[in-house]
Amino acid sequence: MTVLHPKLKAICPVAQLQQQPFTTRNITLKNQPASALVFWFDGSAYSYVNHCMHMHRPLNCEQDAIFDETGNYLRCSMHGFIFDPKTGECQSPVCLGQRLQALRLQEHEGMLYFAEKHLTLLD
Repeated sequence: MTVLHPKLKAICPVAQLQQQPFTTRNITLKNQPASALVFWFDGSAYSYVNHCMHMHRPLNCEQDAIFDETGNYLRCSMHGFIFDPKTGECQSPVCLGQRLQALRLQEHEGMLYFAEKHLTLLD
């Protein structure tokens, strides 16, 4: 039996996430405002701070999309940098090996939650 920590922050039902390409949530992380990117990929939910390390913009800043045309990589819509969806590791030469900042998730009874100690959900 999974025990829910009382400070978990509800994101959305898992079924909802499985039916849409992604969702974003406004958060503070360690008292800094940020955007969280949450998506379903290859049977699991993933979340990263929605912030490309190249130009410090959200991955979906130019288009309302986060995946490349193949659906296999996350893609920053500003310059086309691609990232492994499971690890957040950049696959593009300029930032090769750098990673998006992962956010811990927990799933319980069909709901998805942020499980980060220093995260506050704003919306």
